[in-house]
Amino acid sequence: MDVNQPWHPGETPDEQDARRQAYERLSAAARRVGLSLERLSDVLRQVNTNETETRRFLADEVYGVPDEHLDDYLRVRMADTTREKGTE
Repeated sequence: MDVNQPWHPGETPDEQDARRQAYERLSAAARRVGLSLERLSDVLRQVNTNETETRRFLADEVYGVPDEHLDDYLRVRMADTTREKGTE
């Protein structure tokens, strides 16, 4: 089944292939449980909205860092926590 895919600038052919395969797996799983692709799209859109709001909350309210630095900030914090647990 040919699935419309969002365009992501700068993706390599391998990344594009992985994305296409993931979309195909999602659409096949949706068909198996009787979920229309439209409903699946709605659910995935809501997941994306939730992720965006969670990132905004973490960046603004919890850690006080810009969203574009949140991933790096969390990686450093997690590495520090892992290191601290290893020294106890």
